[in-house]
Amino acid sequence: MSEKQESMIEVTDLYKNFGHNQVLRGVDVSIHRGEKIAVIGPSGSGKSTFLRCLNLLEQPTAGTICFEGEEIFSVPLAEEGAKQRRPQPIPSRKLNAYRQQMGMVFQHFNLFNNLTVLENIMFAPIKLGKQAMRRAKRRQFFGKKGEVDTEEIKSVAQIEKEAKDQALSLLERIGLADKASAYPSTLSGGQRQRIAIVRALAMNPKVMLFDEPTSALDPEMVGEVLALIKELADEGMTMVIVTHEMGFAREVATRVLFMDGGKIQEQGPPEQVFGAPQNPRLQDFLSKVLL
Repeated sequence: MSEKQESMIEVTDLYKNFGHNQVLRGVDVSIHRGEKIAVIGPSGSGKSTFLRCLNLLEQPTAGTICFEGEEIFSVPLAEEGAKQRRPQPIPSRKLNAYRQQMGMVFQHFNLFNNLTVLENIMFAPIKLGKQAMRRAKRRQFFGKKGEVDTEEIKSVAQIEKEAKDQALSLLERIGLADKASAYPSTLSGGQRQRIAIVRALAMNPKVMLFDEPTSALDPEMVGEVLALIKELADEGMTMVIVTHEMGFAREVATRVLFMDGGKIQEQGPPEQVFGAPQNPRLQDFLSKVLL
């Protein structure tokens, strides 16, 4: 099986309700390693909810999510008239391990305003590094002799140095090394969003999820953020991006999903979706956004 065909995420019959409001209504999709999927559709179609369910920031009402062949979430949809079973909480270690594989970038950056740019990028790697260190020490103490190599147990100083070196390298990559000591409130929107992207990259994820990453930016700042995302795409990063930038979706995506009414109404390569749409609702949508 080629890398392009290797399935990374399998979503089956995914539903999400908020009270009586059914936002997702049976989403089925396979996301393959190396794919760049653009999710388009009108406001309220379920795009952002789908993305948040993918990394379980929102727990689905029903459906199945598998990541690299492992079942992460599975709750069957109740039969008509029956009460929907409430999903069981996912064990925190399993949930955290899953989320570490998925970098998430939000519309409004979600940076810590009380931390410097450098501290924002270092925060999660240091936290996870310390957790891994504590687990290794417990295994060393309670496990079998020789199970853990003492040289593999890093000190706090080592963890912090590695996180700092990586953060500085990422800032250098995006041309913002001079902003390491700055606070997010002093940066432009485009700079903050690029910082948010490299903060996610600091976790070395296998998939990047973008939830309308340019919607909160002034028009002149959109290009610098899209250029960074395109750079990641060219390097082979698997990504799912909810976007209203149709030109970007056409240029970068390997597949486009059109959502409406909580369902994927049509999907295919950009040239098909934009050039020869079949679904009447997609045709209507494109007639309004492709002016």
